[in-house]
Amino acid sequence: MNDHPDLPVLTEISGEPSDLPVLTSVVAPPKPAPADLSATGAHMRPLSPAEVDQLLRHLESHLEHVFAQKLNQQLEQLQKLAVELAISEFKAELPRLLIDALKDGKPV
Repeated sequence: MNDHPDLPVLTEISGEPSDLPVLTSVVAPPKPAPADLSATGAHMRPLSPAEVDQLLRHLESHLEHVFAQKLNQQLEQLQKLAVELAISEFKAELPRLLIDALKDGKPV
């Protein structure tokens, strides 16, 4: 059982006794509290197929609304970014466009 005879085993006392407490008896772990079945839905009755269909339609409608709202927010942000980028590019090109227009003799 002990592959290394020079090492102490838990059943052996090593060295001088000390004032440290020693485990003399094993205490059983506390029993867990009874499970609350209301949180798991175990107390509920089975749903009829019509009720399941109604709940699924409601869930689908809710998910569509949430996804559409998130998509609209992202599209709005992207649209603002695209407009800002277009304005920035136009401002950068405007001097060259004006110079080219003046060279051609076209009225601005």
